[in-house]
Amino acid sequence: MRPYQEEYLSLLGDVARQTVLSAKEEGPEAFMQSVRASSQAARQAVERGTELLREELFPMLDNILSASQEELDELLAFAGELMTGTAQKDVGLHYRIHLALTDYARHGRHRDMLIRELYFLGMSLYNMETMLTPNKIRLYAARMRMSFAESASYFETDYDDITDPEIRGYIHRSMGNIALCYDDSSPEAARAKLAAIKRSLSLLSDPDIQARTPSLPWDRYIYMSHQERTTMLAYLRSGHAEPEAFAQVLESAQIIQERQVQLARERGESLQPRWQYAYYAAQYHCGAMTLTELLDTLYALSTAMSDDDFGLQSMFSHVSVPALYMEYCKTLPVARQARHAGRIDRMLRRMCRWLVRAPNTESNEQLMFYVRQVLYAYLELPGCMTFFDLLQNVFASRHPTSYAKMWRVGRAAHTLCGWAVEDCPEKLAGLLGCADAEEAAARREELAAFAERAGRLYDAGMIHCFNTVLFSCRGLFEEEYALLQLHSYCGAQLLGAHPSTAAYADVAHGHHCHFDEKGGYPLGFSPRTSPVRPMIYIISVADAIIAATDDVGNRYRPAKTFEQVLGELREGSGSQYAPFVVDLLNAPERQRELKASLERWTPGAYRALYDRLEQIQALT
Repeated sequence: MRPYQEEYLSLLGDVARQTVLSAKEEGPEAFMQSVRASSQAARQAVERGTELLREELFPMLDNILSASQEELDELLAFAGELMTGTAQKDVGLHYRIHLALTDYARHGRHRDMLIRELYFLGMSLYNMETMLTPNKIRLYAARMRMSFAESASYFETDYDDITDPEIRGYIHRSMGNIALCYDDSSPEAARAKLAAIKRSLSLLSDPDIQARTPSLPWDRYIYMSHQERTTMLAYLRSGHAEPEAFAQVLESAQIIQERQVQLARERGESLQPRWQYAYYAAQYHCGAMTLTELLDTLYALSTAMSDDDFGLQSMFSHVSVPALYMEYCKTLPVARQARHAGRIDRMLRRMCRWLVRAPNTESNEQLMFYVRQVLYAYLELPGCMTFFDLLQNVFASRHPTSYAKMWRVGRAAHTLCGWAVEDCPEKLAGLLGCADAEEAAARREELAAFAERAGRLYDAGMIHCFNTVLFSCRGLFEEEYALLQLHSYCGAQLLGAHPSTAAYADVAHGHHCHFDEKGGYPLGFSPRTSPVRPMIYIISVADAIIAATDDVGNRYRPAKTFEQVLGELREGSGSQYAPFVVDLLNAPERQRELKASLERWTPGAYRALYDRLEQIQALT
């Protein structure tokens, strides 16, 4: 590799180390200073990483057709370091490099290279797509399917002419990965996925095909296809699956179980929780186990691994199993769900304790996938950890700077809402059922408390973007901006699914919409039609103030002065921001009060964060 590539990889490692933040024994002030130092170091790394790519890599990618073979080999090696298996250091850059190499191969009619590059292109898109899972949005699925399908199509046209076993392997892997482009969001998608796996397995198991390239790891390909088919257990839970789907999924679960038993005996190890679950769930779905027995088994699996083990199987045991338990509980009558509240609460408490201590590693995206599973599977029952507390615990343990930011936005919203009650209570009419300005004024504290809680929840959708924000060492690409912009929609889905947080869903959905609805995002959502319209506008201004003046946790731009932010708010009044909210800041005495509060709120946020982390670790 070239020096700039080695330096960039080193910067990625530095950023990853800087983001390993947890509660420090010396207290919240020292913790805040460590976060500030980490943010400054990360900002410098982002500046340097962006500079390296702009000066060295991007010019080469722009002129990829003139690259030498040595340069192509170096690019391939560099990309290999950016994303390998569970090590996802920079998926976006991996995608950009392989996109350029695909263009080179296609333009030069380098067939074997094109087959390989289409495979890697599809894998980049797949890893970006998983950042949205388990949300049903499919941002990259069509491009991913096109890449894998084109690579796989060479089986029908050029397979016998290809002499390199590795390239034949990419064809089979691409064919198998077509199944990754579908989910179980609809019976049609699930059937397409099962059909793709069935076709791939039939070819992989064909003795004649295996004999044509005996050096390929056929057993591994077949085993991985069966692993993928066991992910369709969620489809079996849906109630839409046909008998053939049951038969196929259960067959794969049995094959996986037999292999796991064999490996466990050979290695003298216990069975892995992930595949134990698949086997027991299959037993339930084929009628050999009752739902009560399955839930008992899942509860036992949730404690199968030590709290000091942070490997992939322990990750599944601590985080994914509670999600699966709640999903199966949802199939019970409502009256019977309440019987499981105690177990669910204990599993969630154990999970939160484990999350506080789990390090940020190259497997962090797998961990966040499981965390999102829990949030989307959450079952709101009396006696369980509330969804509000679950979200606060997750943000505090996995992205403390976001927790601290939302805490400050909550305080700012509380202040702005109080001033709105004083100056223009008629603007708050309709909020929380207030009939008119008089009732809004009488319920000032209730409205202000609602505003503060809205601030603590409005960025819930950022759960999909932790790794994009945490581990970046450069400016973001358009694909990553598209993902970030979805956080408002995803946050609305998360909050809207539960009675205790549903009132805040529109705040999450609309806090980036412009007041005049001529800009911002997401398209298609109008705050003006929302019953919490005034709160959306208040949170929008509170978020702008906190984000712009923040010098802790901000790695993309230096903080602005309070006066600069005031000027930007006035400039955007009537277009980006609601005039009634901006006008609350006209009085000099309020400007002085808010500026002083901002200085207090930063250390206050980290004291609150520190308290939250200590509370999590004390959970029993």
